[in-house]
Amino acid sequence: MTASVVSAPPLDLARLGRYLEAQAPGFRGLRSAERFIGGNSNPIWRVEADSGCYILRTQPAGELLKSAHALDREARILTALQRSAVPVPRLRVLCNDLDVVGVQFYLMDFVEGVVHRHVGLPTVPRDRRRAVYEAAIDSLVAIHRADVEALGLADFGRPGNYFERQLHRWKQQYRAAMPEGSAPMDALIARLEALMPREGHPVVLLHGDSRLDNLMFDASGCRVIAVLDWELSTLGHPLADLGQFLGVQELPPDYLLPGLRGVDRAAQGLPTQDELAHRYLRAMGMDPRADMRFYKAFAMFRQASMSAGLRRRAALGTAVAESALAFGNTLDVFLLAGLDILDGGAAPSSTPTETTT
Repeated sequence: MTASVVSAPPLDLARLGRYLEAQAPGFRGLRSAERFIGGNSNPIWRVEADSGCYILRTQPAGELLKSAHALDREARILTALQRSAVPVPRLRVLCNDLDVVGVQFYLMDFVEGVVHRHVGLPTVPRDRRRAVYEAAIDSLVAIHRADVEALGLADFGRPGNYFERQLHRWKQQYRAAMPEGSAPMDALIARLEALMPREGHPVVLLHGDSRLDNLMFDASGCRVIAVLDWELSTLGHPLADLGQFLGVQELPPDYLLPGLRGVDRAAQGLPTQDELAHRYLRAMGMDPRADMRFYKAFAMFRQASMSAGLRRRAALGTAVAESALAFGNTLDVFLLAGLDILDGGAAPSSTPTETTT
């Protein structure tokens, strides 16, 4: 893969520095901006200045799908959650002036910590791996317990059935990106439509992309100090986030987004999906017997829709990362995982499994 597929806006450092000194509280003396390699959503730079270190997150350059790369929503969440128990970096400024770098962007404080990129935690001592996962689940509970009224987020999502809205939205994204269609995608969509939850549910703040690698841990690697990447956040069904967190673990361990399918969790010191689900469901006061198959399969459908968008952007030369085409060309991995979950994934046992707290 060559860099020609990557579309990040060019930064005029002199212009950017003048803007940040005028608009970002406490910012002074821009020295450099180095783009991080990796990630398929929005370009990210590490910004060094006399006043400290920051993260600059921008929209990609070029054509964007409708409602994608909504940095203003991320900025709103980061600002609101400063008043909550959910740890997030401090937002310094959101810029909607396209004359500065050509696209919308925001600047936030840099948080020094550890990001676990692989769900198998190969760099974490075996006896500490359970603690990492328990901290991740507890951070998800903190997000879902946030008081959206008090935080001024009561209008952050649309009314109605969350999964019906999401299925409609991501079907549109998929069809815009892949007008030729996909038989496995159509099969998964049909299954999800038939299994759509209809019962009432609490409406909570959703992260929208709940994964281990969207959490920043402290130096010990076991305490969450920042929840990152809020681009897909909204209000909705709490099990959507839990389904996402568990669903990506159903992927093969050698895939681009490594999973735990076929891994002996006990041998690796990793908690089971039952244990993780029960910890979350107990903390939220929900039925510990909840069947997570629909929610995990829905997460795989959505990941496949995103991958279709990545393939489209790579073909247009507007992708953010070199891995975009690789994800796009292997979107069937998500689809087949989703179908496998619906066909054979076991529901959590009816008896909660005790875990170490």
